[in-house]
Amino acid sequence: MLEVKDVGVVLDGAEVLSGCSFSLAPGEIVALTGDNGCGKSTLGRVLCAAQLVDDGCVVVDGHDPSANERERLMVRSLVGRVCQDPVDQIVSSLVFDEIAFGPRNLGLSEEEVSQRVDCALRRVGLSGFQDRVTTALSGGEQQRIALAGVLAMTPRYLVLDEPTAQLDPAVRESLRTLFRTLVHEDGIGVALITHDPLEIALADRIVDVASINGALGASESACRASSGPQAVQHSFGSCTGREAAGCRAVGTPCDTPILEVEGVSFSYGDRAVLKDISFSLRAGEVVLLTGASGAGKSTLASLVAGLLSPDAGSIRLHTCVDTSSATDDAEASPAHPVPGSVGLSFQQPEAQFFLETVYDEVAYAPRNLFFSEGEVDRRVFGAIDAVGLDRKLADASPFELSGGQARRVALASVLSLDAPLYVLDEPSAALDARGRAFAHRFVTDLAAEGRSVLVITHDVDEWRSYATREITLSNGSLHAAGAPEGPSDASLQPFAGDSTMGHASRGPQAFGTVFGEYVPGTPVARLDARVKIVLLLLATAGVFSAGVPAMLVVWLLILCGCLASSRMRLGRVLRGIRPVAVILAFTLVANLVSCDGRGTVELVGAIGLSPAGGLRGLMAITRILLLVGFSLVVASSTTATQLSDACVRLLSPLARFGVSVGPLGTVLAVALRFIPLVSEELNRIRLAQRARGAQFDAGPLFSRIGVWASVFTPLMIGLFRRADRLAEAMSARCYDSVAAGKLPAPRRLAPYDRLVLALGAALVLVLTILGLCW
Repeated sequence: MLEVKDVGVVLDGAEVLSGCSFSLAPGEIVALTGDNGCGKSTLGRVLCAAQLVDDGCVVVDGHDPSANERERLMVRSLVGRVCQDPVDQIVSSLVFDEIAFGPRNLGLSEEEVSQRVDCALRRVGLSGFQDRVTTALSGGEQQRIALAGVLAMTPRYLVLDEPTAQLDPAVRESLRTLFRTLVHEDGIGVALITHDPLEIALADRIVDVASINGALGASESACRASSGPQAVQHSFGSCTGREAAGCRAVGTPCDTPILEVEGVSFSYGDRAVLKDISFSLRAGEVVLLTGASGAGKSTLASLVAGLLSPDAGSIRLHTCVDTSSATDDAEASPAHPVPGSVGLSFQQPEAQFFLETVYDEVAYAPRNLFFSEGEVDRRVFGAIDAVGLDRKLADASPFELSGGQARRVALASVLSLDAPLYVLDEPSAALDARGRAFAHRFVTDLAAEGRSVLVITHDVDEWRSYATREITLSNGSLHAAGAPEGPSDASLQPFAGDSTMGHASRGPQAFGTVFGEYVPGTPVARLDARVKIVLLLLATAGVFSAGVPAMLVVWLLILCGCLASSRMRLGRVLRGIRPVAVILAFTLVANLVSCDGRGTVELVGAIGLSPAGGLRGLMAITRILLLVGFSLVVASSTTATQLSDACVRLLSPLARFGVSVGPLGTVLAVALRFIPLVSEELNRIRLAQRARGAQFDAGPLFSRIGVWASVFTPLMIGLFRRADRLAEAMSARCYDSVAAGKLPAPRRLAPYDRLVLALGAALVLVLTILGLCW
């Protein structure tokens, strides 16, 4: 039995939970409901010992996590937790390592770990995904991987915090079916935090957290105080900041186009995401953009907002339309959308924040439009009032708000653009009834003012009565257009509709390794990482021993063979070489040009050219290229987890002399994991800033430097937040100081690995001897 007894929690001096009591038995589902900000997520963290209580106690099968560290680890092994965003919980780059993370921390043998991984993947319907890269999966697949990582630890209880809020209807239904199976067949107790009526209907009991929480924090009070049925009003003047009285229309949709998309196609590299998309949006209409996860909805939104440029086709935005006559020819000159001309609100509000206060977040867009501070101030408070927030929150940090408040700030930050077109990505996801009602009013009021609104949503039934029509994407193509339709029969099939294209909004950053995308199954990828590291070190010595050009040519042929075995495309190789291009050029020039008068070919004065020096420089460049190339082969065929594990195994003999090899491996794994995360976080911030008019590649040099400098602070803050979430995810699966200090269980090399190591070492030895003797 999981028992919560008079629990109280204080965060940052505010009482978040007080006097909370309820219980959860194995084999039952308890739905934890309540308004946004009432303490549901905090209570969920308390249940799995991610947050210790300040008052009262939590007892899980007789174990109190507040007693000591051992009891806390015991509770974490008994209670698993799956959150709304699976990205916050993924600690490894390879699916097998991700699911094996918890069982390994429990000290299980590799054989038992492998069995648990296979069982957990089969349980969530992803058998055969062991070698897949976690960041290349779709949202639904990532959520199931997160669940599998918890199930592999065989918990007795699960805390599910809005686990389906970001998924399409088909995947939601398949996960609900899985939850029922886990409860009724496996006897797991489930605490389900949700606003979804269909999920609430699964519960054996419903607990309103607000009713058992004696202390609603300041953020909740402010949220409730501003959640009344007030009408949303926007008063910012013209849609582009210029005087144009005809920019607003009131009433039903007219024939005036705001946006025209014709024959648009778009690809990330060689992966086609959108193909021949055509549609238009008229003034005053609300259009739903629907489709399965990974269908291309977020990519289309970025194109419409001018954050991406289409590979083919055209997108025309009528930024200022005179709708008074509502005739077809009443239009200003259309143009391709530029960043800041369309209001784009992302699905996750925190993905849109990068400044210290709510005021600065909302003011960012009008400041980029070079309005006076007086006009900026008017727009900021007009937008804050329009979304129903208390003006006192203007000085608050956007990262410390409740979910509902954060969503309103995100809307206010684009509302201050006063744009003719708004694209809202899942504006009501994970909101309570008040928040959803506000989102509906917000959208309909925008349309009533003559703006076009494109709502990206999986909740078609919820938005049907507010929409003019629906357009649906399926695998990058326009599947259907017209009146909104109900869910298809496919939504009732297990795991139907869950695309494997991944998050289109992430673009090409499907990092699975330190460099580039991991391609499983290649001859190089199948090699044990220890073999690759040893051969790389031997090859380095061999390359430096090559004293004549002929030997370097031999090494170049070997590198070409390795690149072919790892299936690396030329473009990826060139991207890897790009960072050292300046060093290569400098090396060649420094050796070729002589400034002391000894150059064989005289140029000007004492300056001349030395062919012998040029040859030395060319050989030095070749050596650098060889080392970079061999490093790319290893980096692109080995995940961060594999690299760190291999380093720990190779260094494990040093543990006999007191060297802390185990913690070193953990630090290395986290560091390698964060290399792609830095790029992702940087792209997130740039996307959020460009969506509100920031220009990174335009304007005077000092202006551009200032824009780039503004990225640094939020980048550091974002990385720290990611580090906190990563640390919490690791701790939730029993990673502690003891687990950090453990050395991996011994693992012998497979016959294939031993053969390649022997042949490779022999070849390097022969080439090294020849290089030294030639």
